[in-house]
Amino acid sequence: MALTRISAMYGHLEGLDGKFARDITGYLSIADGIYEKHGLEVSWNHVQGTEERYRRLGSGAAQVSFVVGRASLQHFLDTKSTRILGCAMNTCPYLLVADAPIKEIKDLRNQIVVCREGPARGVPLRWQFEQLGGIAMGHDFQIKLVSSDQEAYHMLLDKKAAAAIVPRPYGFVAEDQGFHRVRGWNDMVDDPLPITIETTQELLEEREQDFRVFLTAHREGIAHAKANREKVVQLLIDKFGHSRALAEKMFDDYFGYMDESLRIDMLHMSKLVAQVSNDKAANVRQIVSEWAIAGALKPS
Repeated sequence: MALTRISAMYGHLEGLDGKFARDITGYLSIADGIYEKHGLEVSWNHVQGTEERYRRLGSGAAQVSFVVGRASLQHFLDTKSTRILGCAMNTCPYLLVADAPIKEIKDLRNQIVVCREGPARGVPLRWQFEQLGGIAMGHDFQIKLVSSDQEAYHMLLDKKAAAAIVPRPYGFVAEDQGFHRVRGWNDMVDDPLPITIETTQELLEEREQDFRVFLTAHREGIAHAKANREKVVQLLIDKFGHSRALAEKMFDDYFGYMDESLRIDMLHMSKLVAQVSNDKAANVRQIVSEWAIAGALKPS
């Protein structure tokens, strides 16, 4: 029987030397025959750069893109040309990572904490630091909001800030360089829908059934990866150059947030819309009805 071909794309997190892809489970699903079992021949391709991924989707050179939600939502709002099939991760809370002298949140007195502006939007950071560490933002310490996670991460490394609120992979690498997670931090700062699964409206009209088969296979692939720690760890070592300690940390502290249902949580979708386009926050359900395919939402 001839296999149905699907080319899937993913990107690396910027500024981490290509070490971190948002979803690497496709490599394992290919190697272990999961897609083939479902009648698919899937290629899993690293393509860096949002514009290049959209160019390939538009030309049909690729059919599916795994991309951070804030980029895929902005593109949809700008063009109305794309659709999301689902998401492989609804939430992945940021870590508070600090320089060695900072052991607890209260130790941030007279220091600077840096965070990307987007995930900080709508989060009661003042209340959070007062409740968790007894320190007042603006009086006891300063929050500096920057335009990118990469900038926040490098401010920490360059000792321009004593602590940074960053995505988990950035935090893992910072820990390898002598920084550490601050005790007592919670999960309020988040990057909602960090892995959306995107295609174009035109491709969806042509190949919706193929995509639904792909979703079924990818659900199985994520569950397979989560059940096979050593295989994932070895893949991260061989394909992405992780140390064993870093690969194990990725599996233990990142992969657990992957959601094999591939369905979108409405709460996190609402957070995403508020971060990307707060003036449209009241229209979340309308946006979802236009953007997500039927069945992509978790049951309410």
